[in-house]
Amino acid sequence: MTEPNQELLAAAQPDQFDRLLRGAIDVHVHGQPDVSAELPNRGDDIAVARLARAYGMAGWVLKSHLWSTTDRARAVREALPGTGFTVHGSITLNPPAGGLEPSVVELAAAHGARVVFLPTWGSAADAARDGYIAMLLRRAAPSFAEYHARTTVTLLDGSGALSGRARAVVDACRALGLALATGHASVAESRAVAAYCARAGQRLLITHPLHYTTDPAVLRDLADTGAFLEFCNAPLVHPDGHLTIRDVHEALAAVGPGRAILTTDVFSRWAPPEPECLRMFVEQLAYLGWTAGQIGTMVSTNPRAFLGEPA
Repeated sequence: MTEPNQELLAAAQPDQFDRLLRGAIDVHVHGQPDVSAELPNRGDDIAVARLARAYGMAGWVLKSHLWSTTDRARAVREALPGTGFTVHGSITLNPPAGGLEPSVVELAAAHGARVVFLPTWGSAADAARDGYIAMLLRRAAPSFAEYHARTTVTLLDGSGALSGRARAVVDACRALGLALATGHASVAESRAVAAYCARAGQRLLITHPLHYTTDPAVLRDLADTGAFLEFCNAPLVHPDGHLTIRDVHEALAAVGPGRAILTTDVFSRWAPPEPECLRMFVEQLAYLGWTAGQIGTMVSTNPRAFLGEPA
């Protein structure tokens, strides 16, 4: 496949459409397919990665709610040699991938994973909310409801402290130099993970906290632990989304760009491809007053710091 025709791309976009995405790394990209092959999203991984490169982006972290993405990431990297576009693999510690186990982290790292996501639909907190991903998985697998009820996990023990198994996962990430993200943890779980990561010196991303709270004090407390906080475009384009760009703007004002990371997290037919979603996101924030330097911190500098890469 050839690179996107730059003249056609430029003609279809505003002047300097890539101005805020040069060097950006999206650390929350869902591949095609993710939940099910019957739920196509924005297109072939390699084609969209080429598009991202044309937008000036420098890389992705590929995520799946079901499986490790190390092989998928390697295939995309090998299809884009010499472009400077880097794709990192990850694992989400949901039941099909092995669950909340340090050995699973170690095996994923041995296979090339760079990021570990704590359970998403596999978390008890997400099951209590009857999360969106679980709803999609029930459509794909007739027996899923029983499996889901039997296999969900909490990150806390009976006293409300971070469980031994969760601490072991954090320790494994720290020993292997991997980045860790909270998945679909509750606010209480995220607080406990953040506190433990702060003591252990583990890089952490609080995944889309606005899904669970918009309280500026809570967001500031999480950021004060040294964790990065993710703000993603997905709920802004979802038909049932409850957030607006001004909600994100206000949250960023509470946290500050130094602890924020902007991502997409989109994987639906109604959403544009990730590079365009990210462009829309940052252009709207620029309209609301965020400077190019601040946006660069949130899409380039901070993602690199989270991944353990030089600025």
